[in-house]
Amino acid sequence: MEAQVSDRAHILIVDDVPANVVVLGNALADAYEVRFATSGAEALELAERAPPDLILLDVMMPGMSGHEMHRRLRQHANPVLRDVAVIFVTADTSLGSELAGFKLGAEDYITKPIVVPILLARVRNVLERSRRRRDLELSLASAEQGLWEWRPEQDDVMFNANWAIPLGYARGEMAPCVMSWRQLVHPDDWPVLFAARDTYFSGETRLFDPELRMRHKDDTYVWMQLHGKAVEFDASGRPLKMMGTYMNISRRKHAEFELRRREAQLATMIASLQDAVLVLDREGRITMCHVPQDSRLGFLSAELVGQQYDAALPPEAAQQLARAIAAAIDCQCTVQQEFDLEQDGNRCSLQLTLNALAGSDQDPTGYLAVLQDITPHKRAEEEIRALAFYDQLTRLPNQRMLRDRLRAALAFGAHTRNTGALMFLDLDNFRRLEQAQGRSVGDLVLVETARRIEQAVGDAGMVARLGGDKFLILLEGLGASQAEAAQRTAGIGERVMAAVDRTLEVADQQYRVSVSIGVTLFSGQRLGEDAMLQQVEMAMYSAKASPGNALRFFDPEMQASAMTRVALEQALYKGLERGEFFLAYQPQVDSTCRIIGAEALVRWRHPEKGVLAPGDFIPLAEDTGLIVPLGQRILEQACRQLRLWQANPATAHLTLAVNVSSRQFERGGFVEEIELLLQSSGIDARLLKLEITESLLLENTDSIVRKMQRLREIGVSISLDDFGTGYSSLAYLKKLPIDQLKIDQSFVRNAVDSNIDAAIIRAIMTLGNSLGIPVIAEGVETAAELDFLVNQGCTLYQGYFFGKPCEVSDFEALPALSAAMVSE
Repeated sequence: MEAQVSDRAHILIVDDVPANVVVLGNALADAYEVRFATSGAEALELAERAPPDLILLDVMMPGMSGHEMHRRLRQHANPVLRDVAVIFVTADTSLGSELAGFKLGAEDYITKPIVVPILLARVRNVLERSRRRRDLELSLASAEQGLWEWRPEQDDVMFNANWAIPLGYARGEMAPCVMSWRQLVHPDDWPVLFAARDTYFSGETRLFDPELRMRHKDDTYVWMQLHGKAVEFDASGRPLKMMGTYMNISRRKHAEFELRRREAQLATMIASLQDAVLVLDREGRITMCHVPQDSRLGFLSAELVGQQYDAALPPEAAQQLARAIAAAIDCQCTVQQEFDLEQDGNRCSLQLTLNALAGSDQDPTGYLAVLQDITPHKRAEEEIRALAFYDQLTRLPNQRMLRDRLRAALAFGAHTRNTGALMFLDLDNFRRLEQAQGRSVGDLVLVETARRIEQAVGDAGMVARLGGDKFLILLEGLGASQAEAAQRTAGIGERVMAAVDRTLEVADQQYRVSVSIGVTLFSGQRLGEDAMLQQVEMAMYSAKASPGNALRFFDPEMQASAMTRVALEQALYKGLERGEFFLAYQPQVDSTCRIIGAEALVRWRHPEKGVLAPGDFIPLAEDTGLIVPLGQRILEQACRQLRLWQANPATAHLTLAVNVSSRQFERGGFVEEIELLLQSSGIDARLLKLEITESLLLENTDSIVRKMQRLREIGVSISLDDFGTGYSSLAYLKKLPIDQLKIDQSFVRNAVDSNIDAAIIRAIMTLGNSLGIPVIAEGVETAAELDFLVNQGCTLYQGYFFGKPCEVSDFEALPALSAAMVSE
């Protein structure tokens, strides 16, 4: 039976940030004995009590820095602590910091964020170097290797005074002696011993160096490495006497056993993967190829092993792999990229994830590449995009896409003073034609008219179908001059009217339609898309008052309600000062109709108009910038309410979702404001959920994602509101710290009667499930809608079917909550 020798090294982790200590500890705990310290002073005390084999030392710590602690170790009275191995761990990637650490005698330097495979490799390498150094020093200082002389013909072995030290005996405990190898060597290893002797005698090897097990003092067996050569020969040249040493290699052998076990585990894990896996050596030769069953990647097979990847793989795949390898070497991180590949006439979408396999010299010894077939996900994305952003009849962009483009155009125009135009088209007397000829003829007329409009506009702008017989045209980059922009817009409008007015033939019948066009120009003014659409619609109705085929520009006098807007803006300022805004709470429930939380919806208790819904004042607050202080008030009220719920066992589980505007989220210091709110209110951050829209992710993406990650780090969750109305892709969503997707109520409202909206919901559920992101549906108003959502696998809901937004007293009086609160 082999000895159960404990070879777990002791590692001391020193870092003042608990989260870093947890990351390092979790990564190392399986293989090593780990202790922790959060300051230099505490670390020195622990090291003096029990010297570790290795110290992972943070450089930047308050009080005693990592460099200072290292100096004290090197000057310590205890020689063991003076020689302990140190790896610096720091976020400071500057050359000066790294050089300073090495000058102090550090074994290695690891930068944050920690890459666990690199960490494990470097720790393993440093411990191995340290072990070898100690072994050499002990060997040179005390000659504690076992020395032997062997006369093979007599089978006698003479051992020196220190022969038993490697076998667990103290110096001087055993005297020099003569015995047979059979008395020491494990019986199963006798053949190994004598086979090594015979191959050495035959000249096949230059050194006698078998590895075998020898009896330890505790009557177990330990692994030993023999090294020897012949020193006396007979006349025929046959060895008469051999001399050599032996040393304990149990640690190495156990490490080899563990490596083989882990390699077997890795092979088993890879074999169970649903993705293709390639392992390359440093020269790009394929050393392993795993292809899952039912894989559509026909270019991969086990026959590729031994070949160069650039010759074995299709050119496009080889190029992508070469780029990924270059990127991995450059950034020393995981590289992920997507590409399309054509196979047997079919195109598939693949996601490549590549990691470098680090060696002891920190240079890659090879590369691990995982190829995932994401064709179904890509098709789901395309389906969502086609259903959400394109009109299914005319294949033109729909209102959602145009609104996004209009929002961006307005922002660009406000910044650059470049003029753009929005045109609203309505076919004259189309409903009369449809009623007379039927829906099918009407659809054919719309398709042909849409084609003509798009052809007339050409590359000058974007054409979208608003719905029914209404179309929108967005023109951008018309110049700084309003007069010139108006002239160019009128010219495009005349081309459109001429194209539409031509006779068209449908089902062997000839028809003729005309169009009324309203136009509004924009440049520099801070108007939202709703205001623009309102203006252009007013202009269109002005044109429609003419006999037909007319074009009218928006006249400010058309907007008789402008004074109302000014008055409302002033009232907004006063309302904020007087505290007229309050929160209404709409329940969110799970599949058992249990209330799990609420969405906080702002209301305005207007002194003259009564309670106003968000749609009556939020757009104006956005336009005027008042959305920022208003949003802050909303968050403060929400946190106060969460604090009250948290104090009651019946409501302590409730989460609260709060809508955050793009302007508020993008504002500098937003995350810090949330942290202060959490601290001052004393609430559990996990109960607060911030709802943002997809449109927020289109601008300043890196900055937004960093804020989302910081919010998640402090415990606040993020819900992507109105999902399906934006541009989010699978690859993009996978990188975002999103905790929930919220299906827009416009899809839910029509899901029962509209195949398109039903398909969008199914696609969103598929996407959410594939990414492991929970999905909640808003706007659930009927049992039919709920049944549909349940059948699609949706388990979280919100809408009038479960409760309208109400004040907190009414919310807490809901049967599902009031009963629990009374029992408490």
